[in-house]
Amino acid sequence: MAKNIHSEVLEQVEDYKISDIVIRNSIGLRLNIPVGVITELNIFEDIENNAVTGSMYLLDNYNIVTEAGLQGNERLSFKLSTPGRQRAGFNHIVDASEKTGYPYHIYAVKQRRPASEKVMVYEVLFASRELMMNTRKRVNRAFKGRLDQQVIKILRDKNGINTRKRILFEPTRNRDTVVMPNLRPFDAINLLASKALSGNAKGSGYYFYETTKAFYFRSVENMIADQSRNPRKVSRVFRYERPEASSGISARRFNVQRTNVIEYRFLQHFNTLTNQALGTYASNVITYNIFDKSYDSKKYKYHDHYQRHMHTDTDKELPETKRSYPIAQNPVDREAKEGNAIGDKTVSDYPDSRIILQPSTRFLHNDNTGAFGTSTESEGITEAIRISQRNQIANSTRLELVTTGASDLEVGDMIEFDMPIMTPDGESSQDYRGDSKYSGRYLITKLRHRIMGNSYRQVLHCIKDSVVTNHAENIGSNFPDEESPRRLSQDLYKDALKSTQPNPHR
Repeated sequence: MAKNIHSEVLEQVEDYKISDIVIRNSIGLRLNIPVGVITELNIFEDIENNAVTGSMYLLDNYNIVTEAGLQGNERLSFKLSTPGRQRAGFNHIVDASEKTGYPYHIYAVKQRRPASEKVMVYEVLFASRELMMNTRKRVNRAFKGRLDQQVIKILRDKNGINTRKRILFEPTRNRDTVVMPNLRPFDAINLLASKALSGNAKGSGYYFYETTKAFYFRSVENMIADQSRNPRKVSRVFRYERPEASSGISARRFNVQRTNVIEYRFLQHFNTLTNQALGTYASNVITYNIFDKSYDSKKYKYHDHYQRHMHTDTDKELPETKRSYPIAQNPVDREAKEGNAIGDKTVSDYPDSRIILQPSTRFLHNDNTGAFGTSTESEGITEAIRISQRNQIANSTRLELVTTGASDLEVGDMIEFDMPIMTPDGESSQDYRGDSKYSGRYLITKLRHRIMGNSYRQVLHCIKDSVVTNHAENIGSNFPDEESPRRLSQDLYKDALKSTQPNPHR
């Protein structure tokens, strides 16, 4: 059985180390929390959320709520690690300790009720200090310069978030003058993220989020590839395989089972209906200048831009045309295309799927700075790419993995999942075969650290925006030449009237 250990050596795959659990109130009272009181501890990371949150379920016979005087803003500190498994040069500890780390802040107690005559059960909710600070501050000033530096100013400034945590950022290529109209600090940063363009990648689409290790301000393509546009090394290779039951385990088997998946399920393979409506595959962007009242229209086609950007399964060691394939590539209609030629149309051939209005502020601040800085490329196409990339994160292939805990993992990491192919009845299942399409690289977008008694597990939400085997090679690329027969349009009232009139020939 896995356990909370007190050494640096793990014996079981779910062993973990949690220590120094303390609640400190506003008057300095320090209350040590026994591990046995905690029935469940959760820590949540999400690239769509700006801060880390968590929950702790207590089975309390120590009267902690009264003794600690819980009323909100108390500090919760602890250390969590899986010391037997760490990446070289990477901090594997979730350090929320008082001396060396950054304690979380309690903001609510929920569902407090008696479980017995002497025991109370309740849930304690906590979040990072910066999230609490965000609700108390406003940004009401103008910023000028590179957008990533503006983000750092908001995070570091004493009148902003005033964080001391590590900030990992990707430099932006655009500079802009931005007036913050009395926004909360995180809302101000999210506004900058919506304008930011990578100084290295061709795409856009920045995310601002917090993990248990740092704050991040980076683009989607930075999560997938490095500065040289090489695919990032995966943090883990996961494989679904029934683990061997064993009370003692060798180092070799430990490493194998550490990367085994306990459960997996696909939350979604695709949703072309939603993606078409949101402009993932095509859009018509109308850019209008609020200074001189001029406008322009640009059409974005997903498949025309696909190879220009990095994707989860992109591999630079393969030929350019064989690195990865879009998930939505098959033809959808056989109609007249541009030039009146009859041919197969894909989802990218319908730019009016979504009409996007994009304001431009060029010359509003007495310079040629627009919504995306001084870049001379089309603002319309840039906005369309940004929207498409964010939609691909939200509505592409989404996979949920339940794995044994690894405290060094965080959202924004790349993993590889070796997905087994299902074996039909009657066939031998001894030889392992991986799925040729849905195996491969995935990006972690949500992560839940979950400790329950003697187990430390993680729930990973991962996305894939490409496949390693082309769908179109299997389904064909042409619709039949025969057209479906046209049906008559019928007036229900007239048809009903005819049926009630007497027949004169009877």
